[in-house]
Amino acid sequence: MRKQTPSTYDLETDVVVIGYGYAGAVAAITAHDAGAEVTILEKMAQPGGNSRVSGGNCVIPRDSDEAVESFTDYLVELCFGTTPRDVVETLVREARGLVKWCADLGGELHIPEQLIVAGTYPRTVKGPGFPKVPGGQGTFDKYCLRGDAEVPPSLRLWNLLSANVAERSIDVQVRTAAQELITDDSGTVVGVAAERDGRRMTVRARRSVVMTCGGFENNPRLKQDHVPAKPLRFAGNPGNTGDGITMAQGVGADLWHMAPTSTIIGFQAPEFEAAFGIFFPSDGFVYTDRHGRRYVDETGVELHEFTRVCAHFDTEEVEFPRIPSWGIFNEQTRLAGPLTWNTSGYNRDLYRWSPDNSAEIDRGWILRADSVEELAERLEVSPEVLEATLSRYNAACESGVDTEFGRSAETLKPLEPPYYALPLHPTVLNTQGGARRDREARVLDPQGEPIPRLYSAGEFGSAWGFLYQGASNITECLVFGRIAGTNAAAQAAS
Repeated sequence: MRKQTPSTYDLETDVVVIGYGYAGAVAAITAHDAGAEVTILEKMAQPGGNSRVSGGNCVIPRDSDEAVESFTDYLVELCFGTTPRDVVETLVREARGLVKWCADLGGELHIPEQLIVAGTYPRTVKGPGFPKVPGGQGTFDKYCLRGDAEVPPSLRLWNLLSANVAERSIDVQVRTAAQELITDDSGTVVGVAAERDGRRMTVRARRSVVMTCGGFENNPRLKQDHVPAKPLRFAGNPGNTGDGITMAQGVGADLWHMAPTSTIIGFQAPEFEAAFGIFFPSDGFVYTDRHGRRYVDETGVELHEFTRVCAHFDTEEVEFPRIPSWGIFNEQTRLAGPLTWNTSGYNRDLYRWSPDNSAEIDRGWILRADSVEELAERLEVSPEVLEATLSRYNAACESGVDTEFGRSAETLKPLEPPYYALPLHPTVLNTQGGARRDREARVLDPQGEPIPRLYSAGEFGSAWGFLYQGASNITECLVFGRIAGTNAAAQAAS
């Protein structure tokens, strides 16, 4: 039953934006510049969400009609029919204007010289994440904001957007958790109910509400219900608990893309709420399942697709044998650099991983052993199984042929004592699910009809419904943030 519309409100504005990351900032800036008064509601004390601690890259098609068409074909294919073509076409077409738009805000998007980190796994690459799918090669580039190299790319972009919000004196209400969308008798969204300092407050939206409230990476129930690999850790904002899903369902919104995620492999330190993404800095490593058996070409897994790799379920043993996995590596890899990137992830500002991983050994995060037998004991796996696994892998290194998983010869580096290992989990950067939206950023009901005066952008109800092309989530934040802000402000004030 719909709750009664309040007769008075604690606050009135033209456009309410729920969530203050990239998408929320862009929607607010755009709506403001279109003549609307804007209020942003942000549940966390520090705004920025996943955006602020992301990789900071976005994809932009090359400036030709052929490139736009081919890149659209590529992304439609990755979505496997789960996203209407006109939504993808809008994303690609509008992305062409991002360089100029960013320049108008005082920043410069550019193509960085290095996006491939040689010998680091999993890899971030310049080109398509799925090069065998037609349309990806030579049709787009990855961009980031130019700036101080000591400042992570995601933080550079966040600083630019948040500065533009502040310059416009847009009202930002932090520590204010939106809880419910308010509708009138016709089902039109007219405001938001939130909680601040332990009390309920209501905000009237004279024109529209824009939902940019992120995903559900830190909601155990929603992950258990919707994501195929279990359990999952998370690397981003702890505030992403799926609040927007409940709010959208309360006004009749349809949901989509609840299973897909952008998921890396990571390590959960007991002292930290979020996990660390693990990126081995050299070739001398393997993944084994929880029983000590290798299961994949470790150097061939696409960066964001570890949910699929780890979702294998053993129906006889009734378990996910690859969760947790073990990352086993040698001395050369230990000395090659830190096992995590210090430029992204929620832990980026909380902990600096040591250059040679020695501090993490001292902390007990990384296990060390001088023999296979000792390693098996520390990992609590069968020494016979682990010995056979490492013997087969080392034989492949000697012959240059990995008959088990086809790992390329140049990456086959033997594992010899001392051995090092740490437990690994699929670790979500962001979920993709939420309220279904159309090319105009309108939130839709199950019949495909727009819910009046309700828009969305960003990770909440993302367009990515199956495979994910790296850096596209940020493109979506910027593109659909602009579309949502424009259309939200265009509604007649009531």
